[in-house]
Amino acid sequence: MDGEATGPQSKPIAALTYLLGFVTGIIFLYLEPYDKDEFVRFHARQSIVYSIACFVINIILSVFVAVLPGALGGLIRFLQSVINLGFAIFWVYLMYKAYKGERYRIPELADWADSMGF
Repeated sequence: MDGEATGPQSKPIAALTYLLGFVTGIIFLYLEPYDKDEFVRFHARQSIVYSIACFVINIILSVFVAVLPGALGGLIRFLQSVINLGFAIFWVYLMYKAYKGERYRIPELADWADSMGF
């Protein structure tokens, strides 16, 4: 049963951990009885790390937009929009995988979330 949901409510709750990013991730990480469900905890940790990574990338790109002149800043702004669209599509995909009962791991981020000790 490694990698699959453990209870009947685990799948929709795991999908909900992604709903508001790190906020719902933190809530479900510590909310009874889901704080003992390893499937929900996995997705909550990954949701927290994914939303933080998206936030950091947006901050970095925003700095480049603010610093670079004219057309180059506009190009970075366009690139940021495309990246944000990709983040949103991947966010829905993560919710779908959690709802289907799968423990999809974002390669580097899931390892980072596991090592953080949440």
